[in-house]
Amino acid sequence: MVNLQIQLASRRDVPAIVTLLNECANDMYQQGMSHWLDLYDEEFVSQNLLQKSVYVLKQDSQIIGSVALGLKPADHYADCWPDAPAADFYLTQLAVHPQHQQAGYGRLLLEHCLGLIGDAKLQLDAVAHYPQLLDFYRKYGFKQIAEGIGLGDHRYLFEYTRSS
Repeated sequence: MVNLQIQLASRRDVPAIVTLLNECANDMYQQGMSHWLDLYDEEFVSQNLLQKSVYVLKQDSQIIGSVALGLKPADHYADCWPDAPAADFYLTQLAVHPQHQQAGYGRLLLEHCLGLIGDAKLQLDAVAHYPQLLDFYRKYGFKQIAEGIGLGDHRYLFEYTRSS
């Protein structure tokens, strides 16, 4: 039996989150996607803990997934979608370790966040060249509301409201 637990991340989780995000970045790079490479270090993840609610998915006390839920859009939103409507929450860095993908763990993290926000409006962005991820968000009721160029990539802005 697998022991899974989602909990709020703490400062002591930072090294494991950095490792997780960079292993995901390397896996995506092997699939031709470089948008997460050289982005996540301890300073970045520590800042996330101060600015957002970061949740980790633990399997038998090992971090195998994470997600961040914040109240402000990422900095690139202003350049990419200057006229986008505001949201109540913004989801970033949904990540599941490559060895644990396709097991429903991304869904668990996403559903955890959706349960926390209730009827509030949630936005996230995704790179256009990751079709499996785009399909994943659409499957869970996210609607594409804009597209643009951010951080050098073609991106889509998605929005979720429980009534969507």
